[in-house]
Amino acid sequence: MPRQFLSMVKVELLKVFTRGSGIGTLVVSGLVAAFVTVLTWRVSGWQDGMSFNGQPVRGLFAFDVVTVGAWVLYARSLVVIPFLLLLATASSVAGEHADRTLRELAVRPVPRWSILAAKSVALAVLSACSVAITFVVAISFGWVLLGPPAVDQAIAQGDQSLVRLALGYGASFFSDLALVAIGMALSVFVRSVGGVVVSIILLLIADRVIWAILSLAGWLGVEVANDLVQWTLVAAMGCWKGWDGEFLPGQFVIVGLLTAAAWAVATLRFGRVDVP
Repeated sequence: MPRQFLSMVKVELLKVFTRGSGIGTLVVSGLVAAFVTVLTWRVSGWQDGMSFNGQPVRGLFAFDVVTVGAWVLYARSLVVIPFLLLLATASSVAGEHADRTLRELAVRPVPRWSILAAKSVALAVLSACSVAITFVVAISFGWVLLGPPAVDQAIAQGDQSLVRLALGYGASFFSDLALVAIGMALSVFVRSVGGVVVSIILLLIADRVIWAILSLAGWLGVEVANDLVQWTLVAAMGCWKGWDGEFLPGQFVIVGLLTAAAWAVATLRFGRVDVP
């Protein structure tokens, strides 16, 4: 590890948190949590006096802070936040390659892998801040807006439910790391931000098709398909979904392997590519 690595990380942190993609990731993380929580609050108010099949609607749906936090977690893992993280990754590597500022780093007397490592640390911090903001806003807004009944329901479930929800948010951080690593691997091959974004979209579409085919084959009784489907991105990066049931260690292993493989590809390629 070069002696100036911490300084390199500080520079990358400054870049990441001052770019539009980095700022947008943090802002949207809070907005998503606030929007879902406020929407839940409004829905909980609308159900007063409503009934379904003779039963009060309020008794059919749980509106406690844990449930709302879970909905926010699902919303966070949809298109917007992953897209912004990919955009931040592409801007950090491919964007600097395109505007020729990456050359200033590549000509310095430091191992090239340390350049990607510093960028990876900065992007990981961005992801961690995004996860933390989403969780804090969701729980805080939930407690304030949903009121005592929501608090009582959360307490009735026990502290363990809130702890497991927090673990789910933590697991989503590992999914983010895998996404960043994949984006970085693509960034050293495609020298434009737009090209990286298009490439990752095509990759995710192809992965979703493969997942659908393997899932159908598994449903039809092909046992090997059930094993292979776990290696698709859509399955592995959904490791956080086990928060309300049981976390599957195999999913975390696969996410770790995918992250390590993508980072290894990025490092090997960046070590050999010419940076004009």
